Amino acid sequence: MFLQTITHLLEEKGISKSELARQSGIPYTTIDGWYKKSFDGVRLETLQKLANFFDVSIDFLVNGAAEQLTLEETRLVSKYRRLDRHGKRITDYVIDEELRRIATEQHEKLSYSTVSEEIKMIPLYLTAAAAGLATPIEGNDFEMIEVGPKVPRRAQYAIRISGDSMEPMISDGDIVYCAKDGISLSDGDVGIFCVDGAYYCKQYRTDGDNMYLISVNRNRSDTDITIWGSGNRRATFLGKVLQY
Repeated sequence: MFLQTITHLLEEKGISKSELARQSGIPYTTIDGWYKKSFDGVRLETLQKLANFFDVSIDFLVNGAAEQLTLEETRLVSKYRRLDRHGKRITDYVIDEELRRIATEQHEKLSYSTVSEEIKMIPLYLTAAAAGLATPIEGNDFEMIEVGPKVPRRAQYAIRISGDSMEPMISDGDIVYCAKDGISLSDGDVGIFCVDGAYYCKQYRTDGDNMYLISVNRNRSDTDITIWGSGNRRATFLGKVLQY
């Protein structure tokens, strides 16, 4: 196992035994002797030099790994082992979040592939105001459109946006797909809102007490809206923009 591990690490690093000897300070005759004779009785000091050079643990050198790791993976394991409790907790959290992200993306790809033939009908509202009506007038306020698998499955309706306040994210005349049921907003999300009877497509921000509806196009910052927690403006959330 020891020689297999050393050979693997040499290949990963792209160096020869003589180069290992020169860079690590271990005599070449010692290294060559492991291959020609025996590696039994390797001194702890020598093992430590090897571990430091390859940035791995002594345990890894002696016992190898359950599965062969790349040099980069071996270095990451070695660095992880040197972290304190707080560092390991933070690292575990980041890894878990990334694994969840990958699983979600894979699930969405699978969902799209398994419903590639699925077509559903959703209303396309001609204005944001029409989306706020409980019973819009068919033909005047909306039309039913077919949507395929490239549209998020959660989409409940679509809206044609007018104006340039959300450019370049959303341009005048673009169609966006939205959902409201079971949806919550996070900072940076784009949503459809009714404020004091007027309808807007804006980017959502909050500081916990107040709500800010922001125009992405900062040349149209005059259309930003602030809903103060202590104020009396009435704001209604009509849906989160899922895709544009």
